[in-house]
Amino acid sequence: MKAIVLAAGKGEGLRPYTEKEQKEAITILGKAIISHVLYGLKKAGIDEVVIVTNEHEKQIQEAINIDIPFETVRQKRSGITGAVLDGMDKIPDDEFLLAFGDIIAEPEFYMNLMNSYITGNSKAVFSLVPVSEGMQTYGLARIVDNRIEIVNEGSTLALAGAYIIPKGDFTDILEYFKKISPFSRYFIWSGKWIDIGYPEDLINAIEVLLSDLNNSIISDKAEISKTAVIGKKVIIEDNAIIDDYAVIKGPAYIGKNAYIGNYSLIRDYSSIESEAKIGAYCEVTHSLVEPRAEIGSKSYLTYTIVGRGAKIGASVITVSYPANPVRGRERKLGALISPNEEIYHGQIIGPNYRK
Repeated sequence: MKAIVLAAGKGEGLRPYTEKEQKEAITILGKAIISHVLYGLKKAGIDEVVIVTNEHEKQIQEAINIDIPFETVRQKRSGITGAVLDGMDKIPDDEFLLAFGDIIAEPEFYMNLMNSYITGNSKAVFSLVPVSEGMQTYGLARIVDNRIEIVNEGSTLALAGAYIIPKGDFTDILEYFKKISPFSRYFIWSGKWIDIGYPEDLINAIEVLLSDLNNSIISDKAEISKTAVIGKKVIIEDNAIIDDYAVIKGPAYIGKNAYIGNYSLIRDYSSIESEAKIGAYCEVTHSLVEPRAEIGSKSYLTYTIVGRGAKIGASVITVSYPANPVRGRERKLGALISPNEEIYHGQIIGPNYRK
């Protein structure tokens, strides 16, 4: 079976960040968001993927590091419906798997979808997931007499962003879902699942991905000072450098060729991506530092996202409370710094800051 993966959205919940980088190309634990999706699809037996993109097409192509045959198609028709139709033009089969490129879930999520299709007698299968906050940000469904109804409110079951559907003649994908849902199979997923739509989702994704890590995974190619302290549940990739007296207190991820300076502390579900540099005497907690970003010495980052290639000056402090995240369980959210932006030395940045 072939799959259509949607990666052409505007990423409005992450603006202005997504004006420079496509949301699905953002890296978490060394892998682009869309690569998390493609990995799951490959495990589920998908043999070919059509990825619908926009003007950031090259970013998506370069971000993919999963060995699966794919081609990209530039979206021409408008909206999600248009993206699906543009992808369908490349699908010869009667049924296909439709996946949103901004979902982080275990491979079993996609495997369950495929198994429900194979073992059932329906041409359509919907994945559903329980949600507890930000209801207005999801497409919702409810189960009535063991059948699916697509609704706008009054449910805690969200459409989970991966479906097997038959090709059809439609002008609105949601209306098409409503049309076929009464005759479709469904499964409710209770495992790891995050829809990346807002800054807090990126922070939460790090926690979800590291939550099952039982032991540290440290590359023998990493350069770790004898005076550095490496805690439990830590991943350190090839050629990372952990300098004198630095402390990596897990759960945490240190990517390939990353640098952690003298006396710095990386802790509590932080992800320092490839080639990022953390200066001396820094503290980073509950934060995502994207590839090639640089953090100046004596800086403090909390609940913060630093974009690819951004530069944070020395002695910069981010403040995360009180904030008003759309989907967050806590009132904590620091800064969202776009790719290649600069924050000058000595600034104190309040909650919900975006640049």
